[in-house]
Amino acid sequence: MIKAIIFDLDGTLVDSVDYHAKAWVKAFEKYGYDIPFDKVRQEIGKDSTFLVEDLIGAEEAQKHKSELADYHDKYYQDNFLDKVKPFPQVKELFEAIKKDGIKTVLASSAKKEMVEHYKELLDIKDLVDGATSTDDVDKSKPEPEIFQSALKKLNDIDVEEVIAIGDSPYDAIAASKIGLRTIAVLAGGFERETLTRAGFIAIYQDPADLLDNYPKFLDIDEIG
Repeated sequence: MIKAIIFDLDGTLVDSVDYHAKAWVKAFEKYGYDIPFDKVRQEIGKDSTFLVEDLIGAEEAQKHKSELADYHDKYYQDNFLDKVKPFPQVKELFEAIKKDGIKTVLASSAKKEMVEHYKELLDIKDLVDGATSTDDVDKSKPEPEIFQSALKKLNDIDVEEVIAIGDSPYDAIAASKIGLRTIAVLAGGFERETLTRAGFIAIYQDPADLLDNYPKFLDIDEIG
């Protein structure tokens, strides 16, 4: 029986993946790196350190890693944050989950201030039981620390009683390292085949699709 759900944010609950990719392209351009949008987009969902290293190499990343991440964050907030919209029926989904007594925790590779902004944007501040961000860990996805931090907020709930929901392969890769099962949404723009290979046990379109299939989608012992 599922007692708690851990939710990713970007690409899962809010429509922000393209904006993050555009901000990273600008950041790389600022420091002299020509990285195509499509290539950057496939890396969204990773911790910024891993993203930068995978796109320009570890040696180059050492030169500008912090500056690139800071530029991305500022460019994103200054140019795109007010354009980010929730996916449909997120609040209604969280209300249904809350009504059933299932706990929810947000687990994002974003910084704490961004997580708090998204909670307000989604109008779910009073519907979640906790949140964890990249500020709480040394390494984020695809390493499992962000999920380990989220699990600690669930106290006596075992990992077998928790499901994580995300949009990128890095969610599934990170969660699998600690035995946490994952469900994907296609809303973040990753291909179904990519998500299946990453290890998600079920795939839905978006939060509205999850709501349409609630609580059936939580019967994960039937599907994985």
